[in-house]
Amino acid sequence: MGAETDARVRAAIEDHGPIGFDEYMRIALYGPGGFFETPPIGADRHFVTGPHIHPFVFSHCVREAMLDAWVALGEPDPFPIVELGAGDGTFADALLNAFGELPMPAPDYTAVEISPGGRDALAARGLTAVEHLRAREPFEGVVFANELLDNLPFVLARCRAEGVHEVRIGQSDGALVEVEVPWSHDELEPPGLSPGEDATVPVGAFEMLEALSTRLDRGYALLIDYGRAGEHAVQGYRAHRRISDVLADPGGSDITTGIDVNAIAAHAASLGLQAFGPVAQADALAALGLERWERSSLEHQAELQRAGRGSDAVRIWQTRSLARLLVDPAGLGGFWWLVLATRGLPPPGWLLHVGSTDHPDRR
Repeated sequence: MGAETDARVRAAIEDHGPIGFDEYMRIALYGPGGFFETPPIGADRHFVTGPHIHPFVFSHCVREAMLDAWVALGEPDPFPIVELGAGDGTFADALLNAFGELPMPAPDYTAVEISPGGRDALAARGLTAVEHLRAREPFEGVVFANELLDNLPFVLARCRAEGVHEVRIGQSDGALVEVEVPWSHDELEPPGLSPGEDATVPVGAFEMLEALSTRLDRGYALLIDYGRAGEHAVQGYRAHRRISDVLADPGGSDITTGIDVNAIAAHAASLGLQAFGPVAQADALAALGLERWERSSLEHQAELQRAGRGSDAVRIWQTRSLARLLVDPAGLGGFWWLVLATRGLPPPGWLLHVGSTDHPDRR
């Protein structure tokens, strides 16, 4: 990380001129010495996600969503599950434990993780891990990805009075700087922008969907991420703090942007997939059992208090408080859940229990 990644970025610029944000991200995040060479997720690392905040609640709710898919697929046993961006296996362990509570199905789990350190951690847990989805044989089952799309490479567009430009990365006086060049991506329609506005085009997410469409013969994919229509800010995270200048230290921080779920749904449709949703995470978790768990935990907490077991009651209160972070509308609760399915499959049953399948930013 650091000097090695910086040198690789500069070598690419010297070789073929200013590089796109997508190439910069591939080097700074996923190349040798990049930010994701070792898993960066966890309380003692750079940022946390839903599975790390409350593994039990999150995994059990996702299990319920997957069970609906299992029923719709004819109850295959074993049940193929592929997790994209599996990290160090924290979620995988929690999910497999949740499935282990049931008599069936037996999950046939495969992790897809580009990080060598992540694959090592997954292997140490006894889990099958591959570097790319295309390494997996075509299958019938489910695919899961939590907070992955926002980290995948994107192209950065900027509108000027004379039209749309691409923002690339070059060098000036020893520093990495933004360089604007005319838009040249004939295969990508530049987003509608007003002069002075920026937008990100999630080319890496599109590539992931294309790989998914070639590997998922029949089944569902559950994608969870953040972003809303018109949100395109580029930012990074390091040590649980937001980083505004993602060029200052290549490989030293995460690089992320909000993902427009409409663009993902539209690209999936162009590949022959159905899109159901999106719904806000708070609504999805409520439909998948969070409120039942909350009521049960509250009753248990009250019983402990009546029995004079105050310290145990406090622990229940603490775990309930952590679970509420998953549905905070100002935070994780505002994330979107989008279900994709191959042709001919019905909407997942849990969506029928959501108050509305219209996301507030869907338009």
